Amino acid sequence: MHPQAHGENSARQEAFTLVELLVVIAVIGVLMSLLFPVYGSIQESARRLKAKNDVTQLVTAVNAYFTEYGAYPIAPPAPGEPATEVSFMTSNSDLLNVLQAVPEGANSDDALNPKQIAFIRVPDVASSALPRSGIFHGNWYDPWGPQPGKPESGIYHVRIDGSYIGKVTNPYPGFDDDDDWKHQGGPPPMINQGVIAWSVARTGETTYELRDQIVSYQ
Repeated sequence: MHPQAHGENSARQEAFTLVELLVVIAVIGVLMSLLFPVYGSIQESARRLKAKNDVTQLVTAVNAYFTEYGAYPIAPPAPGEPATEVSFMTSNSDLLNVLQAVPEGANSDDALNPKQIAFIRVPDVASSALPRSGIFHGNWYDPWGPQPGKPESGIYHVRIDGSYIGKVTNPYPGFDDDDDWKHQGGPPPMINQGVIAWSVARTGETTYELRDQIVSYQ
């Protein structure tokens, strides 16, 4: 074979190899663009499943405390003050300190958990820069974590029947419970449970309608 012809064949083969490589890269790019939304959906489903399990465990721990002590893990009202339901909306550290037998905050000197029983154990967050799915500064964070400008995002919310009437106010009545129900002249909707827990989830905002939030009571 003529040396020049052999060189032309080699160059042609290299050119074909380059084209094939570009085609493979393009196909991979298309597949990635198709798979990325699916992967995001799987991640979101995993977060929601984790949050549902967490709020269920949280309610179970509070009820276990009640069984042990005959009261809920909250400080009693001050003398002369009426007993009311207690909500943890921007911080749940006082509650978690009691449930985990950590002698800090409201549970200083084991005031609310003198038997030092750990009713629940929650691991620390993996990253303090983005606290999610664990304890950070005493608070139990959900899988989405805190979001800028949304003070009620990130942590698990808890509402406890501090008046011991067997029910608590529904956080998602479907309308503004500070306005509409008063105009209607009736009491706010209630849930017939002594303790409920929930996460505002991905949106990170409190609304009056139950949308994509994760709740313990449904």
